[in-house]
Amino acid sequence: MKTYINPILILLAIAALVVATFEYKRLLIAEKTNDGAADAVLKRNAAMKERIDALAHADTDGAGIDAQAAARHATEVNADKERRAKSLADYKAKQKKQAERMRDDPDFALKHYASLRAKAEIKHAPFCRAQNLSQEQSEALAEAEFQWSLRMDDLQTAKTLGESGVDEKALRKAASDEFAASVKAALGDDLYGQFQVYKRQDAAWDFVKYYGGGMSLCDMPLDAGQAARLVDAIANASPSFQKGKNVIMLTVDWNAVDTAAADILTPEQMDFFKNAGPHTPTDQPLWEGTSSRQMWEMHAAIDRLIR
Repeated sequence: MKTYINPILILLAIAALVVATFEYKRLLIAEKTNDGAADAVLKRNAAMKERIDALAHADTDGAGIDAQAAARHATEVNADKERRAKSLADYKAKQKKQAERMRDDPDFALKHYASLRAKAEIKHAPFCRAQNLSQEQSEALAEAEFQWSLRMDDLQTAKTLGESGVDEKALRKAASDEFAASVKAALGDDLYGQFQVYKRQDAAWDFVKYYGGGMSLCDMPLDAGQAARLVDAIANASPSFQKGKNVIMLTVDWNAVDTAAADILTPEQMDFFKNAGPHTPTDQPLWEGTSSRQMWEMHAAIDRLIR
């Protein structure tokens, strides 16, 4: 008789793997002070990964999940829903406080706009470098991004403060159309087509930049070529990207990514990529900022259980 493996065991194993990855990163940063301990962490990670796979795919005879295990599963699922709801509520409260201060404090507003400009300058830097854009083209792309950011920021502030008369759909379309026209004028049709692919890979670029920073701290930095190829590997392992849409990190096939990454990264970089995870922000929802691959894998497993 076919049994269903207790999903709580899977989640506990994944959680243990996440904890172990942070220990491995600490050992890496300690710069080879204890090679034996680092090897032990790697072996433990591999063993736990095998255990997770075994739990997820096992097919044996038995009576199925008992009532106690099912109750624990339901408790864990409900707890995760509550955590996500609280995270979203906290994020919205933070947005409201910022919107109120933007309205009431001109100096704060100017600093906020300056930060948007700084972000616009670096947002598409990987694309500018990969395509060898001229300084004029790079500056035009940054200006287009800044103007789009201003319009989205103003829209979000108005919504947060509950201002009436805001036609969100029309404003978003106008801002997107203006952005597209500015970028196409700066790049030309051929480069604009490449830019659209780059934009669909945006989440993968954020992820690679996040991991690349961690690798640099451990004296194994990614070069520009490696970064671009790793982004392609992640994007190609995303079902949504394969269908012509944006990369969705929650649905990435990490086994496929690892297979491709083995031909892109050095052995040391590959160890870091598979076993370590940069710090995950705790004051933002999962879809805000960048999370480690272990967090994406864990939340993907939880989502499959909830559905």
